[in-house]
Amino acid sequence: MERLQEGLTVGVLSAPFVITGLAALQAGFLSDEHAHLIEKALLIQDRGRVEWIGFAYPPLPTLMLLIYPSPATATILASLLGGLLTWSVWKRLEILPFPVWIRAGLLLSAIATPTSMFLATQRLAMICALLLFFWSWRMYLEFTRHGRTDAAFLSSLLIGFSFYASFYAPAFAIAFALSTPLFTRLRGIWHASAILLVMLFPTALSIGAWMYLAWLFTGKPLGFLYEPGSSLLAALRPEEAFLSFDAMGQEILQRLINAPLYVGTGLLIAWRQPRRLPAYVIPLALNWIAWNLGWAFPRELSLSLWILFALSGIPARTPRGWGLPLLLLALLQIPAGWLATHRGEMERWWAVVLEKRAPEMEAVEREIASYLSLQGCGNVLTDDRQAYRIIALVGTAWPFVLPPDPIFDLAVSQPARFVAYVLVSDTEDGFPTPLEARYRQRPPAGFQLEITWPGWKLYRRVYPEG
Repeated sequence: MERLQEGLTVGVLSAPFVITGLAALQAGFLSDEHAHLIEKALLIQDRGRVEWIGFAYPPLPTLMLLIYPSPATATILASLLGGLLTWSVWKRLEILPFPVWIRAGLLLSAIATPTSMFLATQRLAMICALLLFFWSWRMYLEFTRHGRTDAAFLSSLLIGFSFYASFYAPAFAIAFALSTPLFTRLRGIWHASAILLVMLFPTALSIGAWMYLAWLFTGKPLGFLYEPGSSLLAALRPEEAFLSFDAMGQEILQRLINAPLYVGTGLLIAWRQPRRLPAYVIPLALNWIAWNLGWAFPRELSLSLWILFALSGIPARTPRGWGLPLLLLALLQIPAGWLATHRGEMERWWAVVLEKRAPEMEAVEREIASYLSLQGCGNVLTDDRQAYRIIALVGTAWPFVLPPDPIFDLAVSQPARFVAYVLVSDTEDGFPTPLEARYRQRPPAGFQLEITWPGWKLYRRVYPEG
């Protein structure tokens, strides 16, 4: 009975996310991450080759979508995970000595911001990773506060498993491992080595297992790091990689302004439990390190991590008088979160939510998808490193010849032998794919320009081969 009540509670908490996500979907919005995951799931399902999961990183959300790959499925799954994360945060807040209305206000601050709504409706992989990160952080606190060794094992296992949802998992594993000696009395080098092994081994095993599977299925053990079709490059759309030092400082400051509770909880921890402050600033430090390495750390991920660390980091014995100041800081996050909606994909999403009108890009992609959905099996040659959104909107990978297909390279060199249509991206973004490099400026031999859309060209074969 208790499990049933918890399930119903998660369902109720998921409802705002489901309603918001389906409303945006109805208005015509599809996020890059969901489109990428759906396209990979369709490819695996339609080709009947689950080993092609080696082409899809992160694999966990892709496997979840194999049930029924569609934008609605991705939105509902992300919303349910958002509701589960909300319930997990509430269970943590229950141990605080504050009145129920203050704890409810703190929870509201975590879910009512545009950033949280976007993450829980348009970022299936990221919300999955956040849930695992939060559970791991909770177990890590149980280990460091109460000395529970079983919690240390659970924390490391959760972080290791989260690698299948997020590339950032190894960074958290390293940070947790290096922070552990701050809270533990080490009894020699072997004790320290054992702690590091416990915290790092599951993540190392996950990385090794994935590299082996990628090598077995694709011949490229590190392909998920550099393959243009990987979600690290195709769906993340990094906008803050390679920032200058001054720009890093300004961006960090802007994000801290959007998360006042993180700052307030940090000051509280520095006053009451200063030894725990290094562990508390792990997400902030990782943000800074990622930028210095030329990596991206999406704004919605960093803000959500900071909010989760803040809510779970409030000391259990905090005086009741601190409840109201913390609540005020938390509620400030709601208007401050509006500042994060004026850039990148979140800006397009927010415009759709408010105006109920699809952006021009989505309208064009749906028109292309509607046209191509009428084609027969294997009739359209294209590259899913650019066309993944269109394939996701078509709802099947059957009409397409794509890079994982064995005949793709031959079809690129002699398209008239294999396909009736060639769809080519007509943009200057990034490095051109082989298909784009050959046919962006001129049609293949035996083809003519059939139709153009903003950013796309479709060539049609004018005579049968042979």
